[in-house]
Amino acid sequence: MKVYLDDWREPPPGYTGVKTVNQLKDLVKRYGKEIEVLDLDNYLEEYSYFGGNGIDFIKWLEEAVYTGEVELNPDVKIVSHSSDPIMRYEIEEVGRRIKAYLRSRR
Repeated sequence: MKVYLDDWREPPPGYTGVKTVNQLKDLVKRYGKEIEVLDLDNYLEEYSYFGGNGIDFIKWLEEAVYTGEVELNPDVKIVSHSSDPIMRYEIEEVGRRIKAYLRSRR
């Protein structure tokens, strides 16, 4: 499963699109081991009222993985397509930490 978080862009072919962080949290809790790609936007405009923005999600995911609340595929690819280069870097940096943790548990 490939997941695309964005408030107004259509997901690329083959991706499941979600518009809110709360929707994404539910999806990850249910299908975490099946997710191959998490492609995140940061600013979700009015949709941010439903769980925050991309950076809020990735910080939640980091804690959820560390505490065992969420099990992720250790080979998951975590990227950001945010137009804000600072937020894109921040999201991907947390993603690198999550992946390093998952690799250390193999």
